[in-house]
Amino acid sequence: MMKKILVISISALLAVSLFTGCASKPKSASAGAKTESKKRVSYLSEGGFSRNLFEIVTVPALEKESVFARVSSDDAIDLMAFSMAQSETTYARWYEVVNWAKDKGYKFTNPGREGNAGRDGAAPAGSNLPVTMISWRDAVVWCNAASEKDGLSPVYKYNGAVLKEADSAKDGEGKAENAVVDPSANGYRLPTEAEWEFAARGGDQKSENWTNLYSVSNTSPDSIAWYTDNSNGTAHDVMTKSANGFGVYDLNGNVWEWCYNPWSSNNARRVMRGGSYRKAAEGVSVVSRDYAPVSRLYDDVGFRVVKYAPSQRDAK
Repeated sequence: MMKKILVISISALLAVSLFTGCASKPKSASAGAKTESKKRVSYLSEGGFSRNLFEIVTVPALEKESVFARVSSDDAIDLMAFSMAQSETTYARWYEVVNWAKDKGYKFTNPGREGNAGRDGAAPAGSNLPVTMISWRDAVVWCNAASEKDGLSPVYKYNGAVLKEADSAKDGEGKAENAVVDPSANGYRLPTEAEWEFAARGGDQKSENWTNLYSVSNTSPDSIAWYTDNSNGTAHDVMTKSANGFGVYDLNGNVWEWCYNPWSSNNARRVMRGGSYRKAAEGVSVVSRDYAPVSRLYDDVGFRVVKYAPSQRDAK
């Protein structure tokens, strides 16, 4: 996890279109107009997390696959302030938490793999490769274990208790997919689709880059993504490509990333975003999405975590 603290304000970028008062409320959109954010914006990177304090997100004209285009043009998607890990979860970090959690009552159905070519459950080989071969259930339970290990309050609860088991129940009937989210908890969790795409686009919906397919480019993902044209058919160490406009790495390509959302309201299937090293350019865009059963494993699917963050008007 990164130790260096970097603070960057991007408020000035939106000074013309955003109110700077922390308690400002979004005005109603006029007929035919897009709803706009009226919140002050800031961005920082601290301890390996990029944080945004947008709370109401503009709905511009976007590709139909975009989560932001799947609402009416006069609506806004309400995002609570959140922090996002700058990198995909590495196998080394996964392994560290899993081994700590074994004596704390946590149970995982899969040991994970270092990148796509590692040996399942083996000690880390010193790389920064993302973890793969873990199910959505494993990722959710790991979020709780990592939270507890780091002294944070776990987010996912089942029957009123902290979720600690990635069970082998029939897809859709497991504890993980039937757990509830504690919005008051400050621990790690999987991002929603809207959070993921907001971060992937760079966070500034007034920027000309907002509608780009690859955040910093509309023509090629080469600078920010590992995909078929440059990956040589394998996963790569995280943060070896350039960050996007929000200081986040590998949202395009490298490995697919589990999101919290069910696919088409099917509790047994969950959304994956971003594409992987196996996908062509069109498959690693900011709107690339797929789904898989909650128990399924792939050697090109991993995850990253987010946390709720205090809103700017509540920050002391």
